Amino acid sequence: MKPILRKVDAGNDYTFRIREDILPYLYNHWHYHPEAELTFIRRSSGTRLVGDHMERFGDGDLVLLGPNLPHMWRNDDLYFHPGSRHKSESIAVHFLPECLGKTFLHIPEMKPVRLLLEDARRGIRLTGGLHDRIRHKMEVILHAKGVYRVTSLLEMLYDIACSNEKLFLSSLGFTQSHSFDRVDKINEIYHYTFNNFTQPVSIEEAARSAHISPHSFCRYFKTRTSKTYIRFLTEIRVGHACKLILENSMSIAQVCYASGFNNLSNFNRRFKEITGKTPLEYYRIFSDRKTG
Repeated sequence: MKPILRKVDAGNDYTFRIREDILPYLYNHWHYHPEAELTFIRRSSGTRLVGDHMERFGDGDLVLLGPNLPHMWRNDDLYFHPGSRHKSESIAVHFLPECLGKTFLHIPEMKPVRLLLEDARRGIRLTGGLHDRIRHKMEVILHAKGVYRVTSLLEMLYDIACSNEKLFLSSLGFTQSHSFDRVDKINEIYHYTFNNFTQPVSIEEAARSAHISPHSFCRYFKTRTSKTYIRFLTEIRVGHACKLILENSMSIAQVCYASGFNNLSNFNRRFKEITGKTPLEYYRIFSDRKTG
């Protein structure tokens, strides 16, 4: 299954689309679209993939994605359980960079925004005071009408462009070297891995899920994602371990095995490799923040 080209309909009365979604779970397919996207996750949790970057997300997640950047928000398993009462709430603004005119971004006053949208091709997460300001403005633009929709979007983009409180997501070296028109198995591999990472997973099984020979699988996956499959699998397991540690309902040893690791020393080593901290250090930092 190839990365899905998702069509965004702004309607006849608007140059760009603002959408509020309150759903059982977020759109969980690896996809892309020609529109840039500013998305605020009001309420939800899971794993966010942007280009070759992956990390946990939770309430308040706020990112800017450039045009044609593959991405996916994958909710935690509990959102998919039959009868689950969990809901995902989000606000998304989709806009073509040239929606206000092909020459508009090239006037001198718009240079910071033009450069921002070029940087956004890697994906950008907003932090600190910038996050708080844009989070509030996302709630406001949801109800804006007429010209105020346009001015609100421009204000947000200019604020983001002029701030240092933002983090790049996908690596600088990430490129779309393959054609989206070609058959792509990444979605099958992602879904297989998310559904099985707590169990032993072999290269042969992962390759079989996408109907690729084991001989070709590793090279194929790295070409498509700029990382090895083992690294990807480890990141998913560590991300899940972080979630379990934050829930504070298991011991570190229990978290290790519940996340798909087969021994504690390997878990500690891989966890620190990904997060920069040992599981115990991660737990202590979280505990201090809760009691501080």
